[in-house]
This record gives sequence, C-alpha cells and structure tokens, in this order.
Amino acid sequence: MSIRIFAQALNARKMFDLQRVQYSEKLLMSGTVPGSATGAATLLARTAVSNLGHFLCMYITGHFSCRRTVGAEIIDDAINHLRGQLIDGAGQKKLFNDRVPLDLWVSPGRERDATTLNAVTASPAAVPVSPPPYPLFYPMEFEYLFAANSDILCDLANDSDLSIDFELCFHGIRILSSVAVKGAVSS
Repeated sequence: MSIRIFAQALNARKMFDLQRVQYSEKLLMSGTVPGSATGAATLLARTAVSNLGHFLCMYITGHFSCRRTVGAEIIDDAINHLRGQLIDGAGQKKLFNDRVPLDLWVSPGRERDATTLNAVTASPAAVPVSPPPYPLFYPMEFEYLFAANSDILCDLANDSDLSIDFELCFHGIRILSSVAVKGAVSS
C-alpha cells in the first residue's frame, strides 16, 4: 500500500493501531559452507521465525564470497560457487524447484575478498586484490508468508574447494499474533 499524502487525509489513530499489530523487520541468515575437492559440499542454514507472529517476506538481499585454489594460491575468481534452495520449515515446502545459483536471486551478490589474489593476475608480482564486485544493489522481490514458530531454511551447495561465506537478509513485515499484542484492534 502506498500512502499518497495529498490524495487522502491521514488518520493517525488508524496508523498507530496498525503499528501495534505489524511492523517492518529483517531476519538474518549467515554461515560458512564448507569446501570439497571431490564434489559439492552442503550446508542446511536456518533462521527462526519467532513466536511473536507470522513473517511476511517481501525482499531478499545478501552477499557471498568467491574463493578457490589455483596451484598453491587462493584466488577470488569472481565465479559464484554457491547454489541454494529455500525451504519453508513449516512442512518442509521447497520454494524453488532445485538449488539455484545465489547470484540469480541475491543482491548485491558477490562480495570482494580482499585477502585473496585477483583471478586475472594471480601472480605474486600483481596487485594482490580481487576485482571489485558488481556495483548494482537491488533487493530481489520475494513475497512469502512464513508461519510463527517455524524456520526459514536454505539448503546450500558449494562446488569450490574452499569454504564460502554467505549472508542472506529477509526484509518483510512481522504480523504480530493477538496473544503478543495487548489491546490490538480487531477488524
């Protein structure tokens, strides 16, 4: 709902009543997916939707690193090695058909790893920094209602030989349960 100040009169009482039963919230999920030289390593990451009420996710943002080994050097190859499958913990409902590369559904995406060599010039004589990440930042739309007392799960796979760090942030609206709100206005 957009508020058009000149199109309607604002009713402060109704707005305060609405704020008592819902508010903006962000849920964070972060971790490190282990690496494997023989195949994709996996991690089931989770963040809890508390008993305060349901969580209506509106957008997802996040970032991840891009590291791998070339010879004896650790480089930032600017290639996304992570794939993820979002799962609604209430009933284990898979929200994607399969694991999807994170750069297709997470923005800003790749995070520059300043501790590694640049993949293009991976030599000790070169400047020992990775190339800059993609500058575009746009929260990806993802509307889904997660139930109170459930988990948001992400089944991640890493095809790099090194561990990869990631963070996901779910932006949305907390819809408070009537038990958690004293004096909530019923509609």
